[in-house]
Amino acid sequence: MLKRGTAWGRAMTDWTLERASDIRPTTLDWLWPGYLVRSKLALLDGDPEMGKSLLTIDIAARLSLGVPMPDGAPVDRPGTTILISAEDGAADTIRPRADAAGADLDRIILPGFGDRLPVLPDHIAKLEEMIRTVGADLLVLDPLMAFLPPRVAANVDQCVRQALTPLTNLAARTGCTILLVRHLAKRNDDRAAHRGVGSMGILAAVRSALFVAPHPSDYTLNVLSASKLNVGRRPPSLGYRVVAQPASPATIEWTGPIDLTADDLCRPPKSTECKIRDRAIDWLKCELAAGPRKAADIYAAAALAGIPERTLQRAKSNMPAKSHRVWDQKTERGEWYWYDSDVPWPKNAPFKKPYEFPPVEGPW
Repeated sequence: MLKRGTAWGRAMTDWTLERASDIRPTTLDWLWPGYLVRSKLALLDGDPEMGKSLLTIDIAARLSLGVPMPDGAPVDRPGTTILISAEDGAADTIRPRADAAGADLDRIILPGFGDRLPVLPDHIAKLEEMIRTVGADLLVLDPLMAFLPPRVAANVDQCVRQALTPLTNLAARTGCTILLVRHLAKRNDDRAAHRGVGSMGILAAVRSALFVAPHPSDYTLNVLSASKLNVGRRPPSLGYRVVAQPASPATIEWTGPIDLTADDLCRPPKSTECKIRDRAIDWLKCELAAGPRKAADIYAAAALAGIPERTLQRAKSNMPAKSHRVWDQKTERGEWYWYDSDVPWPKNAPFKKPYEFPPVEGPW
């Protein structure tokens, strides 16, 4: 038997053999404790309009200033982020959003590639040169699929691993966290790990995966949750809102811990939970309890109450509330009213209660 410490790899070119006892153990270095590890790949999954790109800018802005992360975790030093986006313009979208987030813009790097984006794994060497040139702590590729060439079949595990393994090695060599942004597939599944576009090999390649989705019972709130963490215990889920002001770029407003898992966000609400539509139905019943109301007034009141138009229309159908059009001979215009036929009809209603046919009884 060879003695401890004897080299075994002399005749194996660049391959080596090491005993575990000869390897010096190290501890994990966190970019964002519990969520993003330095030197590793990470994933951010979510549907459009969940603010995924805004989240990456919010994280990059905090990192650039060296201020605490959304959960209050301290940042040991200011860091630099390279943002490579295939969807958002640097001048009209990313720069204004970084400004609004209060970032140190000198630490936000927006590379230009002309008409051709870098592709994986062909441009690993160029990405490494870029990371080392600016000393990047975080590299964001948004969205991942834009950086995979047609020959890399995203649904085939072997193809995905051949594209992402060099990226994994790049993160390890440079100490940079590489965050891959990914859209969700159209299929429904109650497991967050199964929702992303492409092969499961994508999820297997990363050490941490984050998942964003609407809160199941608060339509004004979104949730960031960990769907995978191979290097520790999963951190708390966090609530956030996308805050959009007129004539100003949108920003992220964090609301604190949420007692929901990533899988909880994928499941339909239980019958005992307060559903968004049920709340809208209750609201509409109260609005129509005194008699018919103009439809325009109902829409305006719903908007003030934070009820989306589509949710209001579904609540009207499920209630069910009825519609009636009152014609004005003088103006030659009609005005739509909504009413609840189950409430007592007021004497001062703008129209008589429409006749409703009684239900037809079987058998058939």
